[in-house]
Amino acid sequence: MRWACVSSILAVCVMLLTGCWDSKEVQSINFITAIGIDYSDNQYTTYAQLIDFSSIAKQEGPTPREGSQIWIGRGTGTTLSMAINDLYETSQQQTLWTHVKAIVLSKSALEARLEDIFDTLLHSGQLRYTPWIYGTDQDMSTLLSPSAILNQSTQTIELFEPMRLYRQHSGYEPIRLHQLLDSLREPSSVVLLPSVSTKNQTWHNGEKTPPLIRMDGFYVVSNGKSQGKVSGAEADGTRYVNYDHVYQYPLYVYGKHGDAPDLTLNLHKPKTRIKAKKSTHGITFDLVTSVKGTISEDHGSYRSPRVMEQEASKQIEAQIRSTFAKSQARNIDSYGLVEHLYRHHPDWWKEEIARRDKSLARFQLGKVEVNVNILNASTYKYGE
Repeated sequence: MRWACVSSILAVCVMLLTGCWDSKEVQSINFITAIGIDYSDNQYTTYAQLIDFSSIAKQEGPTPREGSQIWIGRGTGTTLSMAINDLYETSQQQTLWTHVKAIVLSKSALEARLEDIFDTLLHSGQLRYTPWIYGTDQDMSTLLSPSAILNQSTQTIELFEPMRLYRQHSGYEPIRLHQLLDSLREPSSVVLLPSVSTKNQTWHNGEKTPPLIRMDGFYVVSNGKSQGKVSGAEADGTRYVNYDHVYQYPLYVYGKHGDAPDLTLNLHKPKTRIKAKKSTHGITFDLVTSVKGTISEDHGSYRSPRVMEQEASKQIEAQIRSTFAKSQARNIDSYGLVEHLYRHHPDWWKEEIARRDKSLARFQLGKVEVNVNILNASTYKYGE
C-alpha cells in the first residue's frame, strides 16, 4: 500500500514536469522573415522584416495586405553585431532568426564585406544555410515592403519562393546561401547572385502600380566581392554558358527586317563545354553549346525545322559573343572562365591570373558552336 502511494506521488510529479512552462504563443515572438544588410561610410545598417504570422494563421483564404502587416526594423553600428543589437533595443519582445527565408545585400556590401557579414550572421547558430540570397541597388526599406498580387500572402512572393516563377521563366537563376558560401571558400570560383528590385510598370490595381518583387540582373561574385552587375541583353549569353538549370526561356529569332520576330522558341537545358588554348597573346576559349527548344510562335514562310535550328543557333552565338565582349570590357567574368582555368589548367591559372592584373583582357573567344534541337517540329508541316 505504501509503495502504491509513493508511485502515485511520483506519477503526479512527472506529469507536472512535462508541462511546457516556458512556451510562448506565436504572437509573443518576433519572427524575422527577411534580412537586408548595407555597408557605407564604415558603418553597417541592418534591416529586419517582420510579418504578422498570427493574422496569417487566422486566414482561410488569401491574406489581405492589411491583415499580414509588414514591419521593417533598422539598426546601425560600426560592426554588424552592433547593428543587430541596435534592433533588439526596441523590439519589445524576443526576436528569432530561425525563420529567415531571404537575405538581401546592398551593392556596397557586396563590394567589400561579404566574409565579415557571414562570419557574424552564422555565429549565432540560428540562421540556416538555406535562405535565398540576393543583391540590390535599391533602397532596402522599400524592397522589404513589397506588395502581393490578388491579396496573396506575402510569404508566397518571389523573394521567398523564386523557383516557382523561375521554372516558368528562367530569367535570372536563384541561389541559396550555401551556394554563395561555397564560392567564397574557393579561389577563382564565380557565383551569379541575382539582383532584385520592386520596379513595377506591368501590373496595376486601378490607378495604383504597387511595388512588386522582380529579378533584374545578377552580380558576378568572385574572391569574396562583386565584380559588377550584369542585366538585360548583356546577360543573355551567360544563360547558355554558366547557368546550372534553365527550365524555359524565350528566344526571339528575327528575320531580315528585324522589326518583329519571325520565330519564338522556348529554350531549356543548355549545356556548354569549354576548351582553353594557350598562346603568346593569352588564352583562347572555344565553346560548344547544345540547347533544346520548342516552337511557341512561327511567322516564317514555311521554313524547314533544320533552317529554324540554324537561324536560332546563329542568334544564340551572337548573344554569347556579345555578352563576352561587354563583360570583358567591364572586367567581369560572367562565364566563369577564370574558374575553368583554375580547375582544369592550374599552371595556366598561376601564370595568367595569379601573377597578372586585369587578366581578363588577355582572354579571347575562339570558336563558338551552337547546336539547337527543336523537339516539337514534327507536329508541324513545313516545306523544304
